[in-house]
Amino acid sequence: MNEVEQLTVDLVQLPLFDIHASAGLGMPVGPQVQLGALAFDRAFLRAQGADPESCSIIAASGDSMEPAIPDGALLVVDHGQTEIRHGHIMVVNVGEDLLVKRIRRRLDGLVDLISDNPAYPPETVGRDMIDQLRIVGRVVFFCRAP
Repeated sequence: MNEVEQLTVDLVQLPLFDIHASAGLGMPVGPQVQLGALAFDRAFLRAQGADPESCSIIAASGDSMEPAIPDGALLVVDHGQTEIRHGHIMVVNVGEDLLVKRIRRRLDGLVDLISDNPAYPPETVGRDMIDQLRIVGRVVFFCRAP
């Protein structure tokens, strides 16, 4: 096996969807249109705590997760990680909105969606909305333009 063949064995093609998770006040989910795929090293994704076979790529839209995640950043999302994990950046559906936020489960059973940008206060998913909260997956890596 030559070097090029060896490299392709270790890569996984992640689907890139024309979907934007709002890093702001919320964005309705549209149809899932695949734009293409990007290759990632399986070992790299595993080192991020991801299952390479469960990942896809979407974009962030908005400034609520700045400075960590800027508007337009590509998000690698592991769809196998759907448990609420305190402090992790997750892609979530609340009602019809798709959001990217840090997530915190409170002792009273409610869930806080936290923006990194201090201009956006935390939002609490109350008991009346908790059944509409769906964890899409954990953001395991993001790419941004310099």
